[in-house]
Amino acid sequence: MDHRTKIIALIAMTLCVGCASVRWSVVKLFRDPGESLETFPEAVWEEYDCENQKKPFFIVEKNELMPDRVAPGADFGHRFVYVMCPMLPTEVVQGTLSTRIRFRGRPIVQQTDTLYEIKPGRWVVDAVVHLPAEAEPGIYAYELGFDSDPVVFEKSLTFVVVAR
Repeated sequence: MDHRTKIIALIAMTLCVGCASVRWSVVKLFRDPGESLETFPEAVWEEYDCENQKKPFFIVEKNELMPDRVAPGADFGHRFVYVMCPMLPTEVVQGTLSTRIRFRGRPIVQQTDTLYEIKPGRWVVDAVVHLPAEAEPGIYAYELGFDSDPVVFEKSLTFVVVAR
């Protein structure tokens, strides 16, 4: 995407504050699915005083969905940001990363990556999630979980599926 297109998209987003679906359309232009290193491990080590933390030290700093109101069959974004200080400078923590969308307590979409690696430093992880076209209106949960021997976490966010 060229610089001019990004500026036009930014102006459109600014003019439509509160228009969640339009805002997501613009934000989606700037977020590529996948993970990216935001802060090198040495800076995270200092910021969180990892020398004095139990290692591996791990926290999820941000966990968000955009937009929080979605039509059946539409896409929404999930972003989570984490930091990790390992025992050894380049060590990773491998485990199972699971995502689920639940409606009325039952999973309607599930994905599992059994070889996911939590890496040292601060990482931003973006995903575009597709909601099934047959999704009924109501309150849903998006669940994210990681399971390994040294690091375990579960996070959940709710969103609304609106009638067309």
